[in-house]
Amino acid sequence: MAFLNEDTLKKQIKSGEFSRVYMIYGNEGYLKQFYANQICSRAVNPDFADFNLKKLDGKETSLNEIYDCVSTFPMMDEFTCTLVHDFPLNSFVSERGKLDEDFQNVLSDIPETSILVFWMDTLEVDEKKNKWPHIIKFIDFVGACAQIDKRTRSALEKLLVSSAAKKDCVLPKDVAAYIINLVGEDMSTLQNELNKVCAFVGSGSITKKDVDETVVVSVEAKIFQLSRMITKGEADNAFETLANLFKLREEPVVILGVLSKAFVDMYRVKACKEKGESYTLLGSAFGNTYKNKGFLLDNAARDGSGYTLTQLKSALLILSETDRRMKSTGEDSKILLEELILRLLRI
Repeated sequence: MAFLNEDTLKKQIKSGEFSRVYMIYGNEGYLKQFYANQICSRAVNPDFADFNLKKLDGKETSLNEIYDCVSTFPMMDEFTCTLVHDFPLNSFVSERGKLDEDFQNVLSDIPETSILVFWMDTLEVDEKKNKWPHIIKFIDFVGACAQIDKRTRSALEKLLVSSAAKKDCVLPKDVAAYIINLVGEDMSTLQNELNKVCAFVGSGSITKKDVDETVVVSVEAKIFQLSRMITKGEADNAFETLANLFKLREEPVVILGVLSKAFVDMYRVKACKEKGESYTLLGSAFGNTYKNKGFLLDNAARDGSGYTLTQLKSALLILSETDRRMKSTGEDSKILLEELILRLLRI
């Protein structure tokens, strides 16, 4: 077979022309589970799922049990489907890269009436090490591998707009971007929050006010909001937000880390502007830091516009000093954060 991307996997599921074996992996948890379940629901008639659909926990499953499942003939249906969650496939590869013979025989001889899906949920698949390259090559030969990774921000916006339309709601692109800013990029969380907004609105256009009424803001987004309040000089709002973060029992070191990242982004963007260069160059200069996250640089350009490069350098020194004191002294971390905000507001 061939290595499948998300589009070809969707087409295969829609057509019903299944591979005998699938390994679904990647860093997008929501979509991995979605497509694993889609294969099962498309292949097996729900009326006969009790007979033809088997779901196994990979941590408690043996190769023999998998063999028994895939060897079972379907009852009043075209296929049986066996879904195995987090099965340690790489354990069947020797230190020299040789695949276990029984493992090869089971996966090479799956009947045409059976579909086997390995859903790698929490088990991380590294394409370059830990024996996974041998597994990927073999399963790609006998079946199909599908790597499902996180979507770009633009793709997430389109997904939210499309999902809202299916619920008779109109979601403007800028409001979709606003939801992502508040919630983060986890698809499961985004879908849940969008469902809440659509239920609240009922039908018609969704506004930012509707979002504010219903969406639960992620902790990281709240900390970024805190950094924005500091850059705007909104002292009362900044200290109120910090107090709310304390109520949520957010770790001070986490708050400090996100604040530091926001000011580092501002410093980098400002440094580019000082040299007369476009800050979009930072995307390639810092590898994966800003990959598919150009909005971070846009936000940094906006939030840091009122600072000079010298002021931002001073802010980074204050943040660094606070980090040192928080990690190497016995001072109260909450008091250190309050002092930090006061010092940043005075820059």
